[in-house]
Amino acid sequence: MRGTPTLLKARSFQSEKIVPFQEILPLALKGKVSGKVDKAANVACLQEMAVLFACLKKNEFDESLCPKEISTFKNCYQIFVDSESAKKVIQQKNIIAPGRDLNSRQLNKYLKNYPNVKDKKY
Repeated sequence: MRGTPTLLKARSFQSEKIVPFQEILPLALKGKVSGKVDKAANVACLQEMAVLFACLKKNEFDESLCPKEISTFKNCYQIFVDSESAKKVIQQKNIIAPGRDLNSRQLNKYLKNYPNVKDKKY
C-alpha cells in the first residue's frame, strides 16, 4: 500500500510566525445588543402536556379519567405563570443582579456604564 506511510506520518504544529493572526473585525463589544432574543416564545410544561394528551387519547378524550395528569399540568402551568410574572416585575424595576438572565434593555443599560473606546467605526 502506497498511502500507508503518508497516513501514519505525524503532523507537526504550525508556528504563529507562519500563520499570523489577522484581525478582520475589532475585538471589542458593541455598545448595545438587539432585542430579538427577548421576543422568543417560551414553551411551558411541554412534557406534562404530552402526558395529558396521551392520557386523553387513550381514554377517548374523557377528562374524568385523567384527573392526575390534568392537576399536574395545571400546577406546572401555574408555577410557570408565577415565575414569568416575577421575571416581568424584576425587568420593569430594571434590577441588574449578577447570575440572573438579563433582557436586552438591562444589558444595554449595563453596557452604557462601561463604554468601549472606539477609534474605528464599524
